[in-house]
Amino acid sequence: MFRTGTKLVEVTVTVLDKKGNGVTGLEASDFTVLDDGKPRQVSFFRFDGGPAPKPTAAAPSPTTLPPNTYTNQAEFGAESPRTITALVLDTLNTPPEQSTFARAQMMRYLRELAPRTQVAMFLMGKQLRILHDFTEDASALRARLAKAAAELPVHEVTDYNRSIVEAEAFVDLFAGDPQIQQMMEEMMRQQLEVESMANSAVRRIRMETSLAALEALGKHLAGIPGRKNLVWIGAGFSMVSISGAMGTGVHGGVEDFETKVRATSRRLAQQGIILYIVDSKGLELSPDMGTAARGPTPVRGRGRFEVQMDTESANNDPRPAMELMANITGGRYLHNSNDLTTGFKQTYSDMQGSYTLGFYLSGEPDDKWHKLKVRVKRSGVEVRNREGYLADSTPSQPTAWTADTWRSIFANPIASTMIPLTARMGRTPSGEVALILRVDPNALQFHPDGDNMKCDLEIGIADRTPDGSMHSTRAPFSAVVASAKWEEARQTGLGYQKQWKPADGATTLRIVVHDVRSGQYGSIEVPMASVR
Repeated sequence: MFRTGTKLVEVTVTVLDKKGNGVTGLEASDFTVLDDGKPRQVSFFRFDGGPAPKPTAAAPSPTTLPPNTYTNQAEFGAESPRTITALVLDTLNTPPEQSTFARAQMMRYLRELAPRTQVAMFLMGKQLRILHDFTEDASALRARLAKAAAELPVHEVTDYNRSIVEAEAFVDLFAGDPQIQQMMEEMMRQQLEVESMANSAVRRIRMETSLAALEALGKHLAGIPGRKNLVWIGAGFSMVSISGAMGTGVHGGVEDFETKVRATSRRLAQQGIILYIVDSKGLELSPDMGTAARGPTPVRGRGRFEVQMDTESANNDPRPAMELMANITGGRYLHNSNDLTTGFKQTYSDMQGSYTLGFYLSGEPDDKWHKLKVRVKRSGVEVRNREGYLADSTPSQPTAWTADTWRSIFANPIASTMIPLTARMGRTPSGEVALILRVDPNALQFHPDGDNMKCDLEIGIADRTPDGSMHSTRAPFSAVVASAKWEEARQTGLGYQKQWKPADGATTLRIVVHDVRSGQYGSIEVPMASVR
């Protein structure tokens, strides 16, 4: 069958008992899947939880690639758990003192890592970086985390509450002259509005950078089969930005980013990613206790700038955004606890009762978001699953990437697994690089072309040097498959060959394949020193 859109919808389901333990032993007949309220037949069923299987002498080992062969697909071996966990340490939205605490808690978790658990670590700063890709070696993860350079937030907000305290004190200096005092109060109000507007701009940058990082990580994980847990530890961000006095005043305004946050969350859910968001603040204190160490604050309800304080409180509240993202993906938002390892432990607990269900769409994809609800024929259990799925169809017109998009993809340090790729490379006697690339046709969108089927691709190659300079080439590539050759193409992949002279001093090479109809892409990062 040629792929023309999303036909099989897979849903990861977590089933827990009253004590929060994973429920095992369920069968496909125990589940009911409701698609926009309509029951669907479960056509695919797999239990992903339970204890990790012990290796045996007969168990196959993970796939070993031949020399000079590279792939963007993670091979964990047939007997390994069909579950991975990506740990993301967020220094973009998190104050340095919280980041230090979060790193210590993550190090503690890695000392208690369950055996045969596949874990990768990422750092979310001004860009998303891989600290260590997937491994079962907890000691290697701890060593890499210990060596990771601490990053300070690139964009910082001012301490707005302190500015309000100082504004109150300044206005009080003119208590003997009511007219002057009123003028000073208005001047300070204007100054606070300007500061609030600057802080709002910083928060918007952080929010947009965070969403872009999560989208990049989603593409990196999407091609990996099975349950994909993403544990994100940090302060989070608000999806509302209010400047001025609750949006009023000369510099006032309200920006609502819920649509953007919801769209990113749905794309992550579509990729099978489950968000476990761990708030790095620890136990939440009352506003008075939380500011006690910074000096006195105006009495709530009687300060001149009470509305400004309320504005700041709304801007600093990440709970609505984080709850929304966790709920859409079927995960959890874990906060108000000084034991940040609770988030890691919760993922392991949920994994024990993890199942994957699949059903086929009843009609043609309609490019709409469909609500999902899963029920279990057992009383006293909690069932968690992603909010829904997008029934995406084949775009009517191909969309090639712009030059700016290509530059962004080449520069992105996180590779994408959405289109599986395998590359064989070697050096020719003249010093050129010879590439034989295989692309998985099952991940591509085909369209009719006479008696055949055709897919439209763009293939880009970039050589990068240590100073950041890059030399890249890209070209369209159309692959045509005859109906009689489809099964053969599925087994061998679509072939592409190229030979070129890399840039002088190039240390890394990136290969990108873009499906112009689906908009998805796959990429491979190769160190030039290994190409022989």
